[in-house]
Amino acid sequence: MKTTSLPLLPLIFGGIVSALLVWSAFIPSDAVAGAALEQMIESAKTKEDHETIAKHYEDEANVLQAKVEEHKKMSGAYRVMTPGKGGVAGFVAHCDKLIAGYEGMAADNRALAKLHHQFAEESEH
Repeated sequence: MKTTSLPLLPLIFGGIVSALLVWSAFIPSDAVAGAALEQMIESAKTKEDHETIAKHYEDEANVLQAKVEEHKKMSGAYRVMTPGKGGVAGFVAHCDKLIAGYEGMAADNRALAKLHHQFAEESEH
């Protein structure tokens, strides 16, 4: 009977780590998240309210940008791997897809922050 070789372990481990990284991007990373954020948005009236919400979106954008940089490094590492190691192009494509997604989400969060900064400036208090 043939057994599984050890070279598969790094691939399996890498897949698990990648899945956890993607999953963690959708978990709120600060105290202003989920239902609390919804409530803050619904009741935002003052400059301070909108600045707090803007900061939340800026923080989220920074977290996502860090993921972009992380996946750019991983993509670079995969690009120098020996092609015979089983589907290197798939890893590169995976990283590049995540990079594009994280960049888009970071841009969206920055845009929301900008809008809340504008609302803050227009607020009377």
